[in-house]
Amino acid sequence: MGCVYCHGGVEPAEDKYDAHEGMTVDPSDGTEAVCAQCHPEITAAYANSFHAKLLGERTMIAVRSGNPDWESDPDMLAGFEASCNGCHASCGQCHISRPDSAAGGFIDGHKFDATPNMINQCTACHGSRVGDEFRGIHRKDIPGYQADVHYLSGMRCEACHTAEEMHSATGEHRYDTDLMPRCEDCHEDIADSNAYHSTHMDEFACTVCHSQDIKHCEACHAGAGLDEPSELGFKIGRNPLPEHRPYTYVPLRHIPIVPDTYAPWGLKEDLVDYDMVPSYKYTVPHNIQRWTPRTEPDEGETCADNCHETPDTVDGWFFRQADLDRFPAEAASNQAYIVPDGNPLTWED
Repeated sequence: MGCVYCHGGVEPAEDKYDAHEGMTVDPSDGTEAVCAQCHPEITAAYANSFHAKLLGERTMIAVRSGNPDWESDPDMLAGFEASCNGCHASCGQCHISRPDSAAGGFIDGHKFDATPNMINQCTACHGSRVGDEFRGIHRKDIPGYQADVHYLSGMRCEACHTAEEMHSATGEHRYDTDLMPRCEDCHEDIADSNAYHSTHMDEFACTVCHSQDIKHCEACHAGAGLDEPSELGFKIGRNPLPEHRPYTYVPLRHIPIVPDTYAPWGLKEDLVDYDMVPSYKYTVPHNIQRWTPRTEPDEGETCADNCHETPDTVDGWFFRQADLDRFPAEAASNQAYIVPDGNPLTWED
């Protein structure tokens, strides 16, 4: 297969200008990707996948703006293309080069790699949160903050995230698929391995106990970046996605959304349904450790003492009324996911 097979152009040609006539720089991009000539099923599935379409982002814009046809607005669509859709990846940006959104460039000449490179491809896009958590480089100044135990054992993204998931996962949001990995896929028969598992596994996501602090964003305005700096913390709240994940309590992450997020795109009004979905979202941290502040109590105390006595303030681990009071405009959308103040043993369902 020569260059023109994928890139087009003219062969033979008298000079480089003639040779590059009609050339396609990224022949793997778009629904007419040349990759389909040899990989038709994968290409067809990928064309409507999360990675290709950013389906979750499109869904949330439709919900929060109250306009399911927002893509018919040229200003909104242009804003999305400039601020969001630049992160979508073509086949080549996962298997040959760095993604365009991460400055592009070949990784190893024009060599095709079946498995994407974790640093140059996976975390080039999923870096500031997932990649930094996984490799333990969020905050090197925090004593005891470590890389994910799976990373330290030599596992990379593809150990949990299969090619089928990357190529085919689709739905309204990223948890709306059966292709995502779960802790239980590898960690079987541990429900009765200790007293804490037998007590909590039916209602707590594994990450409630085994994740370190996670990154929370405070506000974001499209095109203008973060309005306030992010911060590390930990919040345990009620599960916003019980239809997709069978837990009562899960870690929640505060996402960067404000009523005028899309004003730079030409949206003249604040998001009319801004509070229709929570801003504290179900999250799966990538910073797993066996021993965390929730599983390693002070000397003479148990995990129950350590966790049950956490304060009712914004500094506590549980997602409580104090957290809602911090962002009043978001209170309505998050009310259902807070837990009562006080020791969990005193809560009433």
